[in-house]
Amino acid sequence: MSDMVATIRLADGVSDPKLKGVRSGYSPHHKFAAMDYLVSGVHRYQDDCLHYPGEALETKISFVSLGFFKDIIKVGDVFEVLELDRLVGHGKVEIIL
Repeated sequence: MSDMVATIRLADGVSDPKLKGVRSGYSPHHKFAAMDYLVSGVHRYQDDCLHYPGEALETKISFVSLGFFKDIIKVGDVFEVLELDRLVGHGKVEIIL
């Protein structure tokens, strides 16, 4: 079950972009400004194609630990998409399910 719908833009203007692409099932970390820690989430895209830097995608995200921060995030919040400390994209919360 998904916890939110977000618009994700895969970064292309970073030092080490995600050149091999991502598809549904991708599980990066997310850093919200209102939180001091990273949270892992599984992305589900509208298709099962590979997506590459520069693309903007509607993404359904399921978080393992939503219970710890569900009252902190709000519609309109922006966040970083990371692989540990490697920035691979940015997102914006559109809907909290």
